[in-house]
Amino acid sequence: MKKILKLVVLVMAVAAVGVLIAKLLGRGKQAGPPAMPERTEGLDLPAFDESELGGQVSPDLLSILVCPEDRGPLTLSSDGKWLVNPRNGYRYPIRKGIPVMLIDEGRRNQDLNLIQKAA
Repeated sequence: MKKILKLVVLVMAVAAVGVLIAKLLGRGKQAGPPAMPERTEGLDLPAFDESELGGQVSPDLLSILVCPEDRGPLTLSSDGKWLVNPRNGYRYPIRKGIPVMLIDEGRRNQDLNLIQKAA
């Protein structure tokens, strides 16, 4: 009986080592959600309806939001539809009261006229 138990433990240990090696080599199944794709330049984001822009955003939230590209402060546009980075002209849309803080959105909606020169 002890020999059979030792054999079962040995077989399980070998199987565990095989699974570990397969995962390290990237051949095993991933646990959890799939990895995000790499960011690519010129990514075509789906068009959005201009009527979705705007909405009430908490002043407390606005005070802590920063540009994901350069980590600098943002300003609210006069029409309340965009968060603007005055250093690079990126505009992040506010859709139904939710700021969309994606670098690709900022690039896509960049307005070079909004760039303010440093004094």
